[in-house]
Amino acid sequence: MAKNYHEMAEQILNYIGGKENIAKTYHCMTRLRFHFKDKGLAKTEDIQKVNGVVGTQWAGDQLQIIIGQDVDHLYKEVCQIAGISEQKSLDENLDDEKKKFKISDIFAAMAAIMLPVVPALAGGGMIKGIVTILTSYCGVDAASVLIQVMTMAGDCMFYFLPFLVAWSAAKYFKTNIPMAIALAGVLLYPTMTAGNTAGAEAMSLFGLPIPFPRYFGSTIPILLTVFAMKYVYRLVDQVIPKVLRVVFTPMFTMLIMTPLALCGLGPLASYISQLLVVIVKFLYDLSPAVAGAIVGGTRLFVVMSGMHLSLSTICIENLATFGYDYLLPMNTMGTLALFGACLAVWIRSKNQETKQIGASTAISAFIGITEPGIYGCFLKFKTVMIGCVAGGALGGAIVGMFGGHASAYVNSCILSLPVFMGEGFWAVCLGMAAAAIGAFVTVMLLGVKEVGSKDSIANELKTELDQPALVK
Repeated sequence: MAKNYHEMAEQILNYIGGKENIAKTYHCMTRLRFHFKDKGLAKTEDIQKVNGVVGTQWAGDQLQIIIGQDVDHLYKEVCQIAGISEQKSLDENLDDEKKKFKISDIFAAMAAIMLPVVPALAGGGMIKGIVTILTSYCGVDAASVLIQVMTMAGDCMFYFLPFLVAWSAAKYFKTNIPMAIALAGVLLYPTMTAGNTAGAEAMSLFGLPIPFPRYFGSTIPILLTVFAMKYVYRLVDQVIPKVLRVVFTPMFTMLIMTPLALCGLGPLASYISQLLVVIVKFLYDLSPAVAGAIVGGTRLFVVMSGMHLSLSTICIENLATFGYDYLLPMNTMGTLALFGACLAVWIRSKNQETKQIGASTAISAFIGITEPGIYGCFLKFKTVMIGCVAGGALGGAIVGMFGGHASAYVNSCILSLPVFMGEGFWAVCLGMAAAAIGAFVTVMLLGVKEVGSKDSIANELKTELDQPALVK
């Protein structure tokens, strides 16, 4: 639903004590910032109920209202209604330069980048789920035109995910958006996708290998590429004379970034994937229960990085050698844990938009589409991440300990139950229940810390320096 910024602005002004109570105001990339003459007049609980407001938090005497990357539209309405001169948006990374880097900063940045992409993923996931149900359980011909069209509608946002991520990442890193999208096009260029499909040998550029990883549907390669492009573009733009920048800045940026992306940043996830395959095999030989707990608990991190398909080599090898596979049931535990956690978000959250995301991502996860839940809930809330890791590890340990098997290569979801039948089927069912219930209970007990609260991952983002706005 499109946001009514004028109505939002009027409600927020009403709940902060009116325009007369504003001492100064400005905005950053995701938040409105207010300093008040009387902070006691601000009603934060009412503000959080405004449709479009993600959350609020106090930073000293400053009230921060979390909106998202479209905050500038709301800020203009607030300034217009209140009669306040607009100020230039501030860089979020300037706020506390003395803060040390934390791992949570990475998740916070990824959550902020993926937040605008989540609705597209959620919609596509629902369509993919409907296709699965129609073809698997309703007897609809998978080759029919209807299914082909629905498949295109459901797959497009996943296949071309690097384009969506490039757009959002460029906005977050404050770099050139068209250039970022162009670099996503490099990763998805027909030469690269055809090479991946054919399993072709790596090309060589000045002695440097250019392999053919699976870039379609990935996020990490383009995130790293856009992050690096931010600095390359800035450096090139400073060197090129101003009169020539329109043409030569993008030209040299592409000439530098294309080989950097294809030879280094892009394949990085692929190299990590190969190492991951070796580690999983070692862990399973060491202890199936330990391997199950680790695979189930870390499943969503692996999917998020795009490395999960590398583990398919183990599954296919096991099926060809033994006639069964042990890894697929473990993977399924992470999916079911996400379902339970998203379901808890839907029930536990008090924010209407968050509840909607929880409901839609729970349905998607239930039928095996994890990306909407990962970027809509898993990365956004610490408690969801804790619940998914705990539930996935519990279910995975059960499956590994009691020997759950798969008889075919399938999507890791509850709809794939038929391929888990046979020896250890009861363990797979028990593991699924344990994973979903474990994650659900964990999130229900810990609560859903909305963005803006002290325990929210997104709140780990660094805040801006105070800058005054002129009040007429």
